[in-house]
Amino acid sequence: MLRRFVISGLLILFASLTYAFAGELESLFQQGNAAYHSEKYQEAIKQYQKILSQGYESAEIYYNIGNCYFRLAQIGPAILYYEKARKLNPHDPDIAYNLELANLKVVDRLETPPRFFLFHWWDGIKLFYSIAQLTYLIIILFSLVVIFLIIWLFSKRSRLQRLSLSGAVLVGVLLVFWTYILFIRIHEQNHLIEGVVLAPTVTVRSAPDENSTDVFVLHEGSKTRLEEQHDKWVKISLPDGKTGWIQSETLGII
Repeated sequence: MLRRFVISGLLILFASLTYAFAGELESLFQQGNAAYHSEKYQEAIKQYQKILSQGYESAEIYYNIGNCYFRLAQIGPAILYYEKARKLNPHDPDIAYNLELANLKVVDRLETPPRFFLFHWWDGIKLFYSIAQLTYLIIILFSLVVIFLIIWLFSKRSRLQRLSLSGAVLVGVLLVFWTYILFIRIHEQNHLIEGVVLAPTVTVRSAPDENSTDVFVLHEGSKTRLEEQHDKWVKISLPDGKTGWIQSETLGII
């Protein structure tokens, strides 16, 4: 009896804390929106960042922060947060449109070598869903496989057994395929790290040293890939094959 009372009390406490936390986040979000509509963009960013600092993230919050920076004409941070938003919601048309607008203001025009069309097709499949969406999809597919197998095992009608077994095989193939895609995405997320230049201009050097040779210059908003890190320096690579070192504080990680 006492154990049941304690468990009930803990559940009520957990529900209350969850409700209070959700209410606090909603309040911060509304304050951020109000500040944005009043054109107080720095204040809006401050409120949205408070939400992120509590461990909660969403495409909408990143998108709103990107809009604030875009209004402040800070193209680097705007692109950074639009990219973060697109990472969580790759098919949102507003995110894609605003990111395209922001990229038009980037000084550097990095030419990417032409790729075989199958690589574009494969990238389209890999990036069709976000990692969170892939996770939900796999859970649904796994549940369907289990349901089909249960029907196949316990049904006494031969036609229903054949249909359920066929369904289990078909959904199982999809489950294996999208699980493979998820593993690829997780691997890329952990090993293929991208960033956006935040400083107005950055001199890329041949080595992680202030006295090393200047290789080329990048401007705010340029998107790069991070190859390795050494103290306060990071080695970057560009789509056109150029590489070099910049200070990590000048780069925002997507």
